[in-house]
Amino acid sequence: MSKLVSINELEGGEVLAADVITNDYQVLLSVGTILKLDYVEKLKELDIDQVRIQTENSEECAILKEEVKETCLNKVKDVLGRHTYNNNSELMEINSAAEDVIQNILEDEQAVEAVYEIKERTPDIYEHSLTVCSMAILTGLRLGLSRDVINDIGTASLLHDLGLRYITVNYINTDISSLNEKEQEEYRKHTVYGYTAVLHEQWISERAKRILLFHHEKKGGLGYPLHATDIPVECQVLGICETFDELICGIGYVAHKVPEAIEFIKATKGNLFDEEVTNAFFQFIAAYPFNTLIKLSDGSEGIVIKQNKGFPERPVIKLTKDSSGNTCNTETIVDLVKVHNVVIECIL
Repeated sequence: MSKLVSINELEGGEVLAADVITNDYQVLLSVGTILKLDYVEKLKELDIDQVRIQTENSEECAILKEEVKETCLNKVKDVLGRHTYNNNSELMEINSAAEDVIQNILEDEQAVEAVYEIKERTPDIYEHSLTVCSMAILTGLRLGLSRDVINDIGTASLLHDLGLRYITVNYINTDISSLNEKEQEEYRKHTVYGYTAVLHEQWISERAKRILLFHHEKKGGLGYPLHATDIPVECQVLGICETFDELICGIGYVAHKVPEAIEFIKATKGNLFDEEVTNAFFQFIAAYPFNTLIKLSDGSEGIVIKQNKGFPERPVIKLTKDSSGNTCNTETIVDLVKVHNVVIECIL
């Protein structure tokens, strides 16, 4: 297993899981190299900001610092886990968890600018809520939304699936569209249940309440529960992040591989969500994660070896087959930011 880490997080002794290459594709350090502290300092001098290191677990490049993630996750579990329908004032503690997430992201310039490879996970509803919160905040920041709106998105994101506590339908690794009409109707009520739970609370804004109610609404009236056609941008922000993570975790869907979830979001661009919102989402989500096998429009095939900051849909590719279908016997690198006459056609 491997993960991307900031160069500033390295303590020395880590093992590279991928080559460190320069902008002109010279290999600085090879996979398997043990990172000595003087190596780390040299990488900093060369403005290398991230490297991929070997790890015993499956955690990828994380949006939140591990200690912040753990603290927030425990708070979300505690608050939502002991919540009862008539004791909604306790939910106010979620505000501080959302603020912690926002502060953690804003304090780390690299967190705002980085490209993230989202990992496949089990359908833990609390981790899902925290992941959606982090992605929604980053999307809102990329859209230039105000701090007040970002705060409301953060709070609503952590609460968005509160209503799932009040339904009995099995939604884990299940396509809701495959359920009978009565079961689908019950599942779709979770947005209303979550909204009504905080409807009369003064600690949560009207905008955040609306986000809770609208987070499954889609353009063209294709969502629920209101089949709205005019969907505020902050609701779309939560909606796109929620849909993406649900696909990966298997919440309301049969679980998908990350590339499949990415392809789904790309295919619905402009249809389910505004193009601007989708573009902002893909500014920080790696459209083609590390080690993804892809086919280019000229017929050549390769493997993703590096992300390009600011261009998540145009990574660096190491070719395995040329355009004639012949195996590449020498290392051929294609940087899609610098090569403009080809695009990624599909994931293999």
